[in-house]
Amino acid sequence: MTPIDFADSSKLNVGSTAVAVGAPLGLSNSVTTGIVSALNRSIQIASSALPDSSAQDAPPQDQSTPGQESSPFQFDLPGTQTQSATKSISIAVIQTDAAINPGNSGGALVDSEGKLIGINVAIATAGSTGESGSIGVGFAIPSNIAERVSKEIIADGTATHGLLGASVQDASSVAGAQVSGAYIAEATAGGGAEKAGLKNGDVVTEFNGAPISSASDLTAQVRAAAAGSDAKLTYVRDGKSQSVDVTLGELSL
Repeated sequence: MTPIDFADSSKLNVGSTAVAVGAPLGLSNSVTTGIVSALNRSIQIASSALPDSSAQDAPPQDQSTPGQESSPFQFDLPGTQTQSATKSISIAVIQTDAAINPGNSGGALVDSEGKLIGINVAIATAGSTGESGSIGVGFAIPSNIAERVSKEIIADGTATHGLLGASVQDASSVAGAQVSGAYIAEATAGGGAEKAGLKNGDVVTEFNGAPISSASDLTAQVRAAAAGSDAKLTYVRDGKSQSVDVTLGELSL
């Protein structure tokens, strides 16, 4: 078999061609076509694979607080049972209107040249009706993230995920906030955020060039990065925008 070529997902543009490959609804060897409809979309998916926080001795995880704006969609892993999941994970994804259905998950999302731009991972379903199937809002893990994770698994048997070392919430939920972003409610002692000089009350607005408008955005971007990697954060403190380099810790799973 000929291995697929990886495209650089960081160079994608909204409107670029996207073709989803898989076996939707059991129909093998199917492709659906559409466009990249959004980039750096952050979604939260229910997952039973997350560790029990009560048993985790790592520093507090980056997290958002209750009361965030609700979504008209549910984000599901097609073909899986999410009813038993009690926790959710934020992931950064490519949004596409190429039809994605159960059977597409884990399949390739490719560009017009057949190069991999993402791995199909989730779909949006309307409300809590329990209906499944494509409504033109599907999501894929960017190829750059998939490539990094796969190489780590091949080399070490496991993949790492970054940890900022701070509890965060939507800046829009904080009284008096003047910018949107991820508000640092508490920087963990000894964590990457504290070591980089970030303080409680700072509002992160950009992570490695990706705009941050909510706590979920920041958490998704941090999780997508490798543990121990360096990241450039832009944040607002006392009305002034500043940038800082942060060395991420490792999320314990």
